[in-house]
Amino acid sequence: MNRTLTKNEQILLTILIIVIIFIVTFRFVLTPQASKLEELKEQRLAYEEEIAQINTLLKSERNIDKEWMELHNEEAIIHNKYFPAIDQPEIINLLNDILNDTEIDILDIHFDRPSEEQIGESIVKTINVNIPYKCKFENLISVIDGINSSPKKMLISNLIMDKDTDGKLVGNILLKVYALEGIIEDIKETSSMIGVEGGKLNPFEIYDGYVQKNLNENITKESVDIDNNSSIEDMDKNSKITSNSPNFSIPGKTFSNEEPVKEILEDFEEKDVYFIPSHKYIKGHVSKSNNSKSNKHSLRLEYNILALEDENRAYIDLTDKSIILKYPPTSIGIWVYSYSYSPSTLGYILKEQYGEKLIETELSKGIDWVGWKYIEASPPQDISLYPLQLEKIYIETNKDDYGVLLIDELGAKYPNSMNDMKKFTFYIVEPGDTLRKISTKNYGNPNKVDLIMKHNEIKSDNDLWIGKILVIPK
Repeated sequence: MNRTLTKNEQILLTILIIVIIFIVTFRFVLTPQASKLEELKEQRLAYEEEIAQINTLLKSERNIDKEWMELHNEEAIIHNKYFPAIDQPEIINLLNDILNDTEIDILDIHFDRPSEEQIGESIVKTINVNIPYKCKFENLISVIDGINSSPKKMLISNLIMDKDTDGKLVGNILLKVYALEGIIEDIKETSSMIGVEGGKLNPFEIYDGYVQKNLNENITKESVDIDNNSSIEDMDKNSKITSNSPNFSIPGKTFSNEEPVKEILEDFEEKDVYFIPSHKYIKGHVSKSNNSKSNKHSLRLEYNILALEDENRAYIDLTDKSIILKYPPTSIGIWVYSYSYSPSTLGYILKEQYGEKLIETELSKGIDWVGWKYIEASPPQDISLYPLQLEKIYIETNKDDYGVLLIDELGAKYPNSMNDMKKFTFYIVEPGDTLRKISTKNYGNPNKVDLIMKHNEIKSDNDLWIGKILVIPK
């Protein structure tokens, strides 16, 4: 028999249902939602922290770019200060520059075998160089100063001095040379061979009047292998051969007769180079820099170009250098040191000897490197256009641009087959000339008189007259 619930019972039942619904809702709805909300709050905080880090990174973007450029510049400076590899010809070349400026008798140069040395956590390749000498005390000091200020770092590990019977010093300079090989990856070797790449003559002449042959001409059908312990004297004995061989080797180098021969047109050691703008809104300046690719100096070009005209160029004027090309080189190039990237174009201008026709050639469209880089381009190969004068180097842009470039070792490359044509040059006798003066003008010293007389079949100054054409061996 069904009984009707009383009013109180109905109220209690209603309350019970409400409590059950609340408990179920709290347990299966509110609690998971609260947990999810807490999780979302934590995720929000993580995202906010990540956003803050990204904003900080974006704010420091300029500093990162600046730091990146500074590191690349520092790397380029390190590359320029140390030898890329243990390369005897490059070391001899550098020592030649140092020793040529001092009055010191170098009896020989000895190289030990290359070795490795532990410096910190790195294994560094090194070689010891022994230089016996004889000179006055002040000349020895000049040599030491030259080594200390050398563009490539060389360590004087030992210095032996003794007094000779004639009052001069005799002894040995012991050098230790370190290389970056194995420390820096993909390092480019920039060696310049004596008598081949840099146009330098062997600094160790055997006797007065001895003509140093180009290294490419001193090779036989057999390749020449020079032992690492060999001296310059041995090196000279081993190289008295003709150029019939297709290739030959020196430790770390291989040369082919098909390779072009480079002639240095200008090394920017002297003055007579000027800055010229293409219009009045372009400013700039040229000066010498001690950061050089060869010898002691390079040319520092400062330019500030406002691109307001159709032609916006800064010129390096070489007119006073009288650089005449008598026949077409395969290429003309220069070493350029860049501190930063630039959209500007580099090039050179040739001028016909008679007439105003100018021939422009681009060397590089844009500057996309930091440090030293060799850039080159081929001039016209039509021999009927020659002789041509190399008149200017230019930097051009169609946008505002400013910066600094270093330029060194302007050169022309010729086919090796033309090398024989470059053994001699000519000289027209001028008023007041003597054999000693002509020797000084052409060789930088008056001691080549016998060589000039031999090749011109003359016996004294009495055989000279104004306008006489002399054959001058190079």
